Amino acid sequence: MPSRSATLVALLALAGCTGVEGTPTPPPRSFSEVVTIDLDAVSPAGVDVLDLAAGPDGALALLADTADPSVTYLAPVDADGVGDARRVDGGRHLLVAPDGTALVVGPGALTRVPPGGEPSVVPIDVDATAAALSPDGRRLYLADERSVAAVAAATGETAGTVDLDDGLTVQSLAASDDGVTALLSDARAADLADVAALVTWDDRLRETARVELAPDQPASVPFGLRLDEDGTAVATLSAGGDEPFRVVVVEDGEVTASHAIPGTDRTPADLAVSPDGRVAYLPVAGFEVTSGVITLDLDSGEQLDDVRLCDGQGTFGRVALGKEALVVVGSCISSDAPSSTAFVLR
Repeated sequence: MPSRSATLVALLALAGCTGVEGTPTPPPRSFSEVVTIDLDAVSPAGVDVLDLAAGPDGALALLADTADPSVTYLAPVDADGVGDARRVDGGRHLLVAPDGTALVVGPGALTRVPPGGEPSVVPIDVDATAAALSPDGRRLYLADERSVAAVAAATGETAGTVDLDDGLTVQSLAASDDGVTALLSDARAADLADVAALVTWDDRLRETARVELAPDQPASVPFGLRLDEDGTAVATLSAGGDEPFRVVVVEDGEVTASHAIPGTDRTPADLAVSPDGRVAYLPVAGFEVTSGVITLDLDSGEQLDDVRLCDGQGTFGRVALGKEALVVVGSCISSDAPSSTAFVLR
């Protein structure tokens, strides 16, 4: 006969508790309300969204003026609309430090915009094609066509660089406490198709892992990358076969899960991942499918929820998951002229 304590543990496990003194695991975060925000209101000619990032006080968007793309704006976005936009020219990438300081990375320059303060600009030695910020906000990782660099976020000083192997092109970067992870396209050889791969370096830019993300297919294309709070990587990619649109989980240098993305006929360009790494929030769109956001269980691949963003077709770009809301930028396709829109889910 099992002991009373063993029976109690079993009953608690069935009830969803983590242990005798544990509490039930909360369900994944869901969203029941969608607020649509017109980003084009920032400029008479409209805007194009360059980047989007979550901060301690909500999402920030980096916007380029459609009439003159060299003119860029930094604008807070929440369910109340677009806040006061600040002109910060020359930016391409946006990152937000834990204290709310916005870091705008442009060709040869890093602009720091503290909350309520004036922008300051420092030079950097990188013309970045991808950027990431360490969780403590102290170190930037910047990629160009040839290398990945570690840069002090306060001064712009380069702390170190690592050269990329021939044939590697960085699609996206994401940083953890331990270093930086790159989602790349790997042109393995002239007679072979490119494949999606993931490379991780530690905080001294020493390579610690490299893995191909769809080894069952001869070709694959990388799209979006996020890390959970433990540094587990979650990437989206396209490949051939029966599962052309995939989300792949990589932990400790190994692919631990690969799931088909349901309800779409294109790979999401971006995604958000819950801090605990249990679920991914994926914008999906295409012909004859619901255009919106699905919640995908990263362990089982099961779709847990979906939220419609457009009545018809839509196109979606950057995604930012904050404390209060999930923000997706994109546009619904209709007979009206296309517009830059932020969908705020809460």
